[in-house]
Amino acid sequence: MKKKVYKLSGMHCTSCSMLIEGELEDQLGVKAMCNWIKQLVEVEFDPRAINERKIKEIIEEQGYRVVGED
Repeated sequence: MKKKVYKLSGMHCTSCSMLIEGELEDQLGVKAMCNWIKQLVEVEFDPRAINERKIKEIIEEQGYRVVGED
């Protein structure tokens, strides 16, 4: 498993966090935890099942922007 933390823009509330977490966790081998106050999402994923580009695409398809990584 690999861990990445992405800095996002556009999250305004708990519902935003829940949407992002839900969409990411619908993918095989992905666990996600969002913090809308800090505008971060921590993603733990199996790189054999999904890649970072796809994770970013899923986030951006929901209307949020990935603006950085830790």
